[in-house]
Amino acid sequence: MNVDQLSGAWLDYWTARAEGLQAEVKRACGADWCEMNVERIGPLQYQPSGNLSISAPIALRQRYLTYPRLRDNGELEWLAEAQLNPDFHGIFVDESLTVAICRLRVAEAFGYEVLV
Repeated sequence: MNVDQLSGAWLDYWTARAEGLQAEVKRACGADWCEMNVERIGPLQYQPSGNLSISAPIALRQRYLTYPRLRDNGELEWLAEAQLNPDFHGIFVDESLTVAICRLRVAEAFGYEVLV
């Protein structure tokens, strides 16, 4: 699947993998979520695509540039860009800052296509 199309639990799963974490996508009652099993704590939901307190440290550590831009229709969109990585230069755009950061991290680690 193209990284531009990743969202929800699958985007969270691939972000976890890019961060070196062990995670899996779970499904129950028609809902999907990304879950990690933390030693001595147990299973935890991992949702960087919806939680800036998880995705912001990723952006800071990877030295991503993030900035807002207004679309022609007046709506706000966010750009996340890896300008400072000498081996990978990419940019992702989304209505959500956290989604743009996560997609950029996945593409930086695995390229623009991943298996779902």
